[in-house]
Amino acid sequence: MARSRQRRIGFWRTAAASAAVVVVAFAATGRSGADEAVDAADPPRRSRVSPTHEEAMSALGLQRHTGLWRTRQEIEILERTAQADAGRREWKTRLERLRRQLDQSPQAAEAAAEIRGISDPLAVPALVAAVANEPATRARALSVEALSRIRVPEAYVALVAIALDHPDRDTRLEAVERLVVIGPHGAVPRLAAALASADNLQVNRAAEALGRLGVIEAAGPLVTALETEHVMIQGSGPPAGSTSATFTPSGGGLSTGGGPKPTKVRVRNERVLDALVALTGVNHGWDASAWRAWLTARDAPPPDWDPRRG
Repeated sequence: MARSRQRRIGFWRTAAASAAVVVVAFAATGRSGADEAVDAADPPRRSRVSPTHEEAMSALGLQRHTGLWRTRQEIEILERTAQADAGRREWKTRLERLRRQLDQSPQAAEAAAEIRGISDPLAVPALVAAVANEPATRARALSVEALSRIRVPEAYVALVAIALDHPDRDTRLEAVERLVVIGPHGAVPRLAAALASADNLQVNRAAEALGRLGVIEAAGPLVTALETEHVMIQGSGPPAGSTSATFTPSGGGLSTGGGPKPTKVRVRNERVLDALVALTGVNHGWDASAWRAWLTARDAPPPDWDPRRG
C-alpha cells in the first residue's frame, strides 16, 4: 500500500516537471500551439511576420541597381548620365570618321555639310576637342561653325574661350564672328575680365575680340586697359648666383652675378586702342582722361532733358 502511494506521488511529480518545461518553452517563444498549427497550414505567414531584407528595402521605395540599393530618382539620374556619356563617345567616333572623309574628294563636301549641320548638345565636347587639336584651319572653322549652331550654354562658353585663347588668330576671329551672329553681349564680361590678365598677350587678344563684337559697353574696360603693368624678366650678364672675375685700371676682384631679374613694366596696348577707335569712331590716343571725358559726355542726358518728364 505504501509502495503504491509512493509510485503515485512520483508520477505526479514527473508530470508537474514536464508541464513546467512546456510553460517555460511557451513563455520563451511567445507562441502557442494554435500559432504552430496556423504556420503549418500557411507557411508564408512566418515570412510576413518577419519580412526579408529585400522586402524591407522595397517598402522604403528602394530598388537594386548596379549592386546598391537606390531610390527611383537616383536610378533615373544614373541612367540619363550613362546615356549622355554614351552619346558623347559616339559623337567623338563620328567626328573622327567625318574628319577622315574631309580628305577624300568624293565624300568631302558631304562630310563638311554634315559637320556644319550638327545640333546635338552631346557633340559639344567632341567639337571643342576638334578645334583644339585639329591642325587644318578649314576643318577647325567647320567645328567652330557647328558650335555656333548648338544653342546651349556650354557651346557659347566654348566659343568665347576659343575667341580668347586659341593660338591661331584666324580661328579666334572665326569664333568672334560667330558670336556676333548669335549674340555678342554674353561674351563681353568674360573678355572684359581678360583685359586685367597678367599675360599681356591675352590682354590684346581680348581687346581685339571686343573691338569686333561691336558692344559699346566694352569701351569703359578698354580705356582702363590702354596701358597695363606686367612683370617681365629683364637684364643680362652672368646667371644668378655665379661668380666672375673683373679687372679695372685700379685692380681686379670677384663679383657675384645677379642674373635676369623680374621687373614691372608699363605697356601701351595697341590692340586696345584699335578696339576703342573701332567701337567709338573717335581717337583720343593714349590719353585715358580724354577717353573717360568722352564716355561721360556720351552717357550724359541732353541739356534740355527734364527729369520730371522722364
